[in-house]
Amino acid sequence: MPKYYVQDGYEQAIVDAKSPEMAAVKAVLHFFTSFVVNGLYVVSEKGFDKHHVGESDEVVIESNRILDLISEERGKNKKKDQDDY
Repeated sequence: MPKYYVQDGYEQAIVDAKSPEMAAVKAVLHFFTSFVVNGLYVVSEKGFDKHHVGESDEVVIESNRILDLISEERGKNKKKDQDDY
């Protein structure tokens, strides 16, 4: 799994994840102590430093998208648990 550098302007985390979006979700759920409402999360495979224009691999993810992804994952887990009975 790739290693991603996730930051929200206040906190930073380095996580392994399948995608930049899932890296942001993992950072929010397991490493960050707060959640930025109406904020942005910046995810990169190259580190926390700013990169030159055209060389950037940064993905910017809105906090509302993070909430959607968390809800989707919890819905999948809930459905799976119900199917087990």
